[in-house]
Amino acid sequence: MTATWELHGAARAGTNSNSLALAGGTGSITSSETTPRAHVTQRVDGRSNGATPRRVSRDDERRDKEQSAALTRPKVSFIAWAEDSGRAHEVAAALGGEACTFYQLRIVWKPLVPLRYLLSAVSTCIYLISRRPRAVIVTNPPIFPGLIALLYCIATKAPLLLDSHPSAFGGGPVAKHVAGVHAWLARRAATTMVAVPELAKIVTAWGGRADIVHEAPPAHRTAPASPLSSRPRIVYIGRFAGDEPTAEVVEAARLVPETDVLITGDVRKCPALLRKSAPANVIFTGFLEGHDYNRALEQADAIMVLTRHPLAVNRGAYEAVYFERPLIISDLPAMTPLFPYAISVSNDSASIARGIQSAIELHPELVSACPQARALQEQRWQHQLDRLRELVSC
Repeated sequence: MTATWELHGAARAGTNSNSLALAGGTGSITSSETTPRAHVTQRVDGRSNGATPRRVSRDDERRDKEQSAALTRPKVSFIAWAEDSGRAHEVAAALGGEACTFYQLRIVWKPLVPLRYLLSAVSTCIYLISRRPRAVIVTNPPIFPGLIALLYCIATKAPLLLDSHPSAFGGGPVAKHVAGVHAWLARRAATTMVAVPELAKIVTAWGGRADIVHEAPPAHRTAPASPLSSRPRIVYIGRFAGDEPTAEVVEAARLVPETDVLITGDVRKCPALLRKSAPANVIFTGFLEGHDYNRALEQADAIMVLTRHPLAVNRGAYEAVYFERPLIISDLPAMTPLFPYAISVSNDSASIARGIQSAIELHPELVSACPQARALQEQRWQHQLDRLRELVSC
């Protein structure tokens, strides 16, 4: 299989930003580390002004190549096999490193997912060999990029950090089958990054080390929230995952026809019957990324992030706080302590509809509390970032 690289430099505020096209699809690299320019010694083999010519030795050439490579190696790389690459890019930027995400051909049809994994594996190997990062953070699930990264880290003596999401801890049949591999990998990592103390205890019981790490602030700083619009816009951040009460959100929207409810996520994953039965005030946006995603959050009067998973702490909830928008969350023990300024609801349509109505009625008060919510979240993140810096430099 042939892989091709396409690197496009972008000189912006002293940073490097590249995109990478690899086997079977396009991955992306973003780098927040300013790449130093390697010192180059010019040698002249001909005679000049009577000077004695100097022969360029292979040792000299090799030294120059090694020096140049050392200067351009990222201090840390965050690798993710996922369509949503925001976490990888933002954490890597905070650490002064780069992120590389793979979601080859955007395959979602389950019979072809193994092909996507194969292409991503090839691309990951090419990336690691070419970039040679000094430390690696890798997302789990799936487990496979973690295994590839471990081989690289053993060979190069680079620290490995495993970023294990709640779904990696036995929530589904695949996670249950690879639980032993997950535990084996966690014991060999410098740490396993988890969302809540309950998951940290599991990793510790395996004999590994764990650290609670949430979400880094986005590079994009949004404008303050506008007054409530005449027709409120509620953005529900989702992926049509099994733990999300998407059907209940659609039914809740039916109960609040005076609002528009925008549901994010790849519509190929949404059941066709659910889409057909949705009321007119439900808008399926499709999978949003980059400026489109930021614009959707900026234009929201409130942001809703719901889950049935008892240990999940959804990234979308952190984004709502960083964007300083009123937040509606599931009333679960993992979520409510981290978002004390949010409206909490049960995952049934009536409770979700009441939460939307409360967000509309209390909009001015909720908006005024957003700066405090963001300050609390940034303070918590700073402690976590200090710990990550220690780990990637070990």
